[in-house]
Order: sequence, then structure tokens, then C-alpha cells
Amino acid sequence: MHRLRLWLDRQLVENSWPHGGFSPLNWFIFGVILFSAALFAAETEPLALEHYPEFLHVANRIVLLIFAVEFALRLFAAGETHDLKGLSARAAYAGRFWLFIDFLAFGPELILLALLYAGADLPLTLAGLRTIRLLRLLKLIHFLPGGRLVSEVLGEVAPQLLATLITALGLIYLAAVLIYYAEGAVNPEHFGSVGRALWWSVITLTTVGYGDVYPVTVLGRILAGMLALVGVGIVALPTGIIAGAFMERLQNERARQAGRRIRPRSEHEN
Repeated sequence: MHRLRLWLDRQLVENSWPHGGFSPLNWFIFGVILFSAALFAAETEPLALEHYPEFLHVANRIVLLIFAVEFALRLFAAGETHDLKGLSARAAYAGRFWLFIDFLAFGPELILLALLYAGADLPLTLAGLRTIRLLRLLKLIHFLPGGRLVSEVLGEVAPQLLATLITALGLIYLAAVLIYYAEGAVNPEHFGSVGRALWWSVITLTTVGYGDVYPVTVLGRILAGMLALVGVGIVALPTGIIAGAFMERLQNERARQAGRRIRPRSEHEN
């Protein structure tokens, strides 16, 4: 049993494969994730539903079963490699972010399926819950080394990005209030309330500018021009924060790798 758990841990847990890269089982799960996304797209095509309903039905059940079995085996292996004992310890381990994403890939649909087979009358449908399975695509980010770097960098700059988001939301609201007073009486259909003006404020601040809503007064156009200029900076600010964090991380990684290469030489010289 101990050897089986260790083998499963090397097969299922990222970075545990002793030969480097993905294990064969991880490659299989990787393929199932992509197949699940393609299957979801096929289910939205009327021709596919008309000609291959049985295949789509069976394929969905197989994907659901694979996700559930992989999750159970991961918990089974973790009981040995992470020294988990008891139901509470395993439940806490299963609540970790990436494992919780794994659970969402099959858990809600599996529970609903069991309730439907038991004869329960529920307002939900399996087709609606299958959209949750697309969360499994987030797992791809954790699988790939570059994806893990992206998630780690985004986690580090999350406070700065949150501050930028709050600032942008404040500017959007302020712009909507100002344009309401400038254009509300002239164009009540689009600017007759702050709520209506919010749409124009969002597309202007983000520099999208669909052109379906625009001010006609001089004051309104002045406000629109100023907001467009401010929007360029607001949109560029998160990009600069993320790019700066990436550059800092890459520089640290290069410095660490250079230190590893230099250290054996110094020891040899001594």
C-alpha cells in the first residue's frame, strides 16, 4: 500500500515525476482537460447534438468519472506522502486552492447527477453545471512552469492591482456623475441618470469607444476628452505593474542561477 501511494504521488502531483516534466498519467489528465473543453464546445453546436447525442452523453460521463477518480487517487496518495490522518485532515487538504478547483470540475455535476437518479426534482440542469468544468482549464496554468510563474507573480502584485481597480472604478463613477450633469438634460436617453451614463463612462475610460453613446455639448466633449486621456494611463498602469514584477522575478531567477554556477568553482579553487 505504501509503494502504491508513493507511485500515485509521483504520477499525479506536479513536479514529483523523477524523470522531469510530466508523468504519463499527468499527460493523460492534461489531454482529458483539453478534451473536456472541446466537448463543451461541441455541445453548443445544434448539428452535433442532433447527430451525436449518445456520444456526447457517454463522453461527458466518462470525463466526469475520470476527474472524480483522479481526485480520489490524489487524496489517497496524499494520505501517505503528506502524513494526512483522519477525515478532517484530508478534507482540509482537499480545500487547498488547486484541489478545490479539481473538485469543482466534477463535484457539483456528480452530486446533481446522483440526486437526479434518486428522483429529486431540481431546478438545475446538468448542461448548466458543465460550465463549471471549464474551471479545470485553470489547472493547466498550475501544470506548466510558465503558468506557475504567472500565477505567483499575479499573487505578489495583487494588492497593487486591487488598488488600481478601485481607482478605476472610482473614476468611472465620477465620470458618470459629471457627464450626467453635463448631458442629462440634452440626451436623457443615454445620460438621463448616473446609471445610464455608466455605460458611456466604462467604454470611454477603457478607450474602447464604440461610438453608440457620445456627448453633444461642449462641456460634455471636454469631459470626454479628459476622461479618454486619463483612461490611457489607467489601462496602462496594471500592465506596467505586472511587467515590472515579471522583470524583477526574472532578474532574481537569473541571479540565483548565476550564483549556483559560480559557487562550485569557488569551492574547487579552495
